[in-house]
Amino acid sequence: MLKPLFVWQNKELKKVNPEDVIWLVTERNYTRICLTNNIFYLVRSSLSATLQKLPPNIFIKIHHSFVASVYHISSIHKDYLIAWDEPLPIGKQYYASLLAKLNILE
Repeated sequence: MLKPLFVWQNKELKKVNPEDVIWLVTERNYTRICLTNNIFYLVRSSLSATLQKLPPNIFIKIHHSFVASVYHISSIHKDYLIAWDEPLPIGKQYYASLLAKLNILE
């Protein structure tokens, strides 16, 4: 089991298990953390700062605004991937590094 992280929500710290995080998306000065139980947390932190708190072998930056968990990716196309039935964009400069971090059988 991975070490949990905690986020401030309504003046209390909420525990978040990294395995439950599907993706992260930046929204100006905030990062939205999307979880498997359809809960979203909005934290006042940049995407890069949030990504540094998460396990690097699980979370992959796929776009300048998006980070995805390899646990929840169901398919990958040239310019987008599907995670929990949601299409997430893949930036051209991130595609090669995404494939390099995956365990691919050919």
